[in-house]
Amino acid sequence: MSKTKTPARRRSSRRRTPPLLANGVGATAAGMALWLLSLVLEARGVPALASKALLAPAWMAIGIGIALLVLHMLEKRRTQAEANMLLRQHSTFLEPMPRLKPRGKEENRHRSSSRRSLASRS
Repeated sequence: MSKTKTPARRRSSRRRTPPLLANGVGATAAGMALWLLSLVLEARGVPALASKALLAPAWMAIGIGIALLVLHMLEKRRTQAEANMLLRQHSTFLEPMPRLKPRGKEENRHRSSSRRSLASRS
């Protein structure tokens, strides 16, 4: 029996979510969850040492998450600045257009207007 081969899906080389953003949000959420768990354990009367033991990893995760989010924002700003610079370098829209030489009727109008301006100056 021959099996029909289905075309293999190509993996997208680009991730859909930026890794710094996803990891930053995940670490911050995990830190908040640990912090809330520490508060719940303290409210239930669990020994203080157990509830306090969760605070160090909670604050570390929150700090790392916020640092990753800040890095994501800085990287995004830098990337946007580079993209704007490249766009300015290669865009014809932002460059001034060269003056076109007048042709035909426009040329006669240009000459007559320049003669008038010369006559009015004298």
